[in-house]
Order: sequence, then C-alpha cells, then structure tokens
Amino acid sequence: MPKVRIETVMALREFIEEFASGGQQTSLSIVNSEQPPMVAEMLDSLFGEQPISVSEATRVLSDADVVQLRRDGSIVAESPFADVRDSVLAVNSDIYVTGSRPLEEVRTPDVIRHLEGTRFHVRGYPAGTKGKLLLIEISRYIESMALQYGSGELHTGFQRLSRIVDERGTERAYERLTNTDLDIHVYGIGDPGRVRPRSLTVHNDDVPEIRNGWFVVFTPPPGADAQGAALVAVTDDDDEWDGIWKLGTEAADRVRRHLTERYGSA
Repeated sequence: MPKVRIETVMALREFIEEFASGGQQTSLSIVNSEQPPMVAEMLDSLFGEQPISVSEATRVLSDADVVQLRRDGSIVAESPFADVRDSVLAVNSDIYVTGSRPLEEVRTPDVIRHLEGTRFHVRGYPAGTKGKLLLIEISRYIESMALQYGSGELHTGFQRLSRIVDERGTERAYERLTNTDLDIHVYGIGDPGRVRPRSLTVHNDDVPEIRNGWFVVFTPPPGADAQGAALVAVTDDDDEWDGIWKLGTEAADRVRRHLTERYGSA
C-alpha cells in the first residue's frame, strides 16, 4: 500500500516537471511607465521569488503604461498595466472567497495567462501574501473558460471538499457552472454528503495526491472550436505550493485522462 501512495503523489509532480519550459529566460517589463515607483514595485514584489525578471523600460514605438512579457528576448504578450494591477496587484484572494468577482467578470491579462510553462513556487498567507494569488487567478480563469463554453469536462481538486460550500465565492462559482452542460468532477477529502445534492460528480479519495493536489482542468468536447487548459500544483504542508499551468487541449486532456483512469469517471 505505501508504494501505491508514493506513485500517486508523484503523478501530478510529473506533469509539473513535464510542462515546465526549461531553459527559457522569462521577463516582464513595464514599458513607458507613468506609474509612481511604489505601484511599479508591486509587480517586482509579486514575482520576486519566481524565475521571472522584472524591469522598467522606455521604448519609443510602444504605448505608455504597458507590461510586456518576453521569452528569450522575444515579446510573447502585452497588456495594459491597469489590467495587471486590477487583476492581481491591487486585490487579494478575498475577492474570490467572498464571490465579489464572479466568473463572468474574470479578465485575466494576456501577460499573466501566457506565463504558462513557468514553474511557480508560492507561499500562502502569512508566509506570503501575493504569490498564491497567481494560481488562484488562473484557477478562476480556467473555470471562466469552462463557463463560457458551457460543455466539456471540468475537473477540480479542492484538497478538502468542505471548501466548495464554506467559501461563498467558490460555492457561487460552482452553482453557476452546474447550470451549464459541463460534466463537472470535484475531488477532495471529507464529507461528500454536503456536496452530493449538487449536479457534480464527487471523488472522495483519501490519498496523498487528492489531499495535497490543487488542479483545475478544462477540456472541451472532441472537435470543439475551443481551447482547454490545466493548472496543476502540489504541496507538502498546505503553505508552500509548487505549481504550473498549461494552455492547450492536448495537455489538459492528458491530465484529465490521468484523473479519470485513477479515480473513475463517475
């Protein structure tokens, strides 16, 4: 039995290793900034412990107050600084816990979304106050993708099933999602009875991968004109998380298949 548990823990970690963009230099630049130094420093603080360099730059052919994401020197994405500020810099996780930002209003900036393949090591409160918000933002982004399309499969790991009903924002989000044609699977330990009346498939497996795994995986129906996405993160102590996200149906479907083969589809 212990050997099986070790293999289960390693599965999500292997996806993190595989999805990581090894060797690429990733940077964010605030271009032609009109922000006070304190505001610009917030971006540097957010990514201070991540494999991403942050700088300010002046470029004649660029707009003012934009954030550019570069990989190996090439521009991958660009977003207005105001969008980055409003989505991750000037907020905290309470907007999601309380539901003050519903799924329909999630607008994740391109420069955040396209950090896919970047491996994040983040800490929750009180050890860290902002880093985990990146993973929360992407979780909600993937859920909003699923809501917008309205069909396909959504697989979400909560560690503890009680979070679905104890966090009002999460409860509202999943009430909204169950009003679609999505096939929704939730994973966690604890009493599944609090969740079962909803039109969700509950996987109550008390194994390390479920206790310590945070994942949000959306796969559209086969042949659909839509893109899937997957966030995968693991922890050993619920305080520090090793996580990554990947855009694209192929990657998302591989994580989905792992979950359904391991824990069943119903």
